[in-house]
This record gives sequence, C-alpha cells and structure tokens, in this order.
Amino acid sequence: MTDTPPERIADAVGTVDREIEYITDERVAFDRFRARLSKVDPWRPAESDGNAVSAGLGGGGPALAAARSEPRTGAGLRTVRTAYRETVMAVPHFEAEYDDTLSENLAAEFGADVATQVVDGTRLTPPLYRALAAAADRAVDERRRFRRALERERDSLVTVRDELAACERRLDDLVTDLDGADSARLSRLDERLADAESTCADLADERQQLVHGRPAVPLSGVDGVSLVSFLYSDRERRCPALAAVADCLERVRDLRTRCLR
Repeated sequence: MTDTPPERIADAVGTVDREIEYITDERVAFDRFRARLSKVDPWRPAESDGNAVSAGLGGGGPALAAARSEPRTGAGLRTVRTAYRETVMAVPHFEAEYDDTLSENLAAEFGADVATQVVDGTRLTPPLYRALAAAADRAVDERRRFRRALERERDSLVTVRDELAACERRLDDLVTDLDGADSARLSRLDERLADAESTCADLADERQQLVHGRPAVPLSGVDGVSLVSFLYSDRERRCPALAAVADCLERVRDLRTRCLR
C-alpha cells in the first residue's frame, strides 16, 4: 500500500516503466510476426486452375489432374497460426496480462472476421493475407505511438516527483522557523510559503493540461480508454501525480494558516 505522495508517484513511475517494457516487447513481436508473414505465399486460385489444365494436357488422366489442382488445404494458415503463437503470444508477459486463446487474441488485435478466417478457415487467400499484413503493420505503429505517450507520461511524473521533493524540503525547513516567530518573521515566512503554493499550482495546471489534452490509448481492444484509466484504474487515487500535488498544496496552506496567528 502506497500512502505518501512520494510513494504514490514512485509506484506510478514503476507502472509506466513496466508498460514501456511490455509495449516494446509487443512491438518487437509484431515486427517478427510481420517478417515471418512476408515469407508465406498466399493461395492463388488462378495458379491452381492453371496447374489443373497443365496436368490434364500433360497426361496422367483426370485423377492426377484433380490431385494437382487441389491446393494444400490449410498449409498457409497453419504457418500463420504457428508464427503468431511463436511471436505475439510468446512475449514474457502474455499469460499474466492476457491469457487469451489464439482466437481471442487475434480478434482483439486484428478483428473478429480475420480471427475467424485464420482459426477456422481452410486457405490463406490473398485478401486475408493483405488483411493480416495491414493489421500487423497497424499493431506495430500503435505500439510505437503508445510508447511515445508512455514516455511523455513518465517524464511528467518525474518532473512532478522532483519538484514536489524540492518543495517538501523547503517546507520542512520553514516548519522549524514557525515556532516562536514574531509577526514580522511570520510575514516573511508566509511570502516564502506563497512561492511554494504558486509552484504547486503551476505543477497542477501543467499536469491537468497533459492529462486532458492527450488522445485515448491508441491500442486495438481498448479504444476510447484514457491513459490515466489504463494505467491507474486499480488505484484508490486514479491521478497519482495530481493527488500528490494536492497533498503538498494542502500542507502549504495549513502552514500559511499558522502564519496568520
């Protein structure tokens, strides 16, 4: 349980670091899947028809012609399924974070129609191949953009952490001067506290602008979810940095009240 503002921010930074690691692993995995997909040849009906004609004209009778005209059912799809399991579903955090079946994960990443064709279909048709390639490229791009968003979030958290730590040190120094101070001294201390209050207010404004100004998480399956909800929804305070700033502001204002006695 994290109770103090520094602990809450440290916990948030740890969460973001973990997500950066996860999203990087996933981007690499989708890159690897896309590379393996590029080595698979989709089934082409026109070529099969041509083979059938050639077989019939070259001898061997109807049976041989029929055998040659029939493509190896499911060979391409089996290769795709194996490649997906050995790349995307093989990232270290897959079981802990997703624990999906092949069908479920494909549906979340590539859409239900593509998932059904890959899992239950018989041939890797050119349209399905193109859909898989486009979806893999999109998954890579989504994770690249999401990593940038996570890095901005981490930078913001670190800024808040460092600024608040400096502010708390100043407050600790001021507290020792409050007891026994005369009115003139209290007035000077209040001016310093006003500066600390202004610093906290500026931090809060910058943080709110970042939180409210960015788009939703750019990942398939979590469309419309804000980054704050994605990262911190399981916490008592869903905006840990803002909560930490609010706690510091409350302390500053309490101390300023003491200066008015």
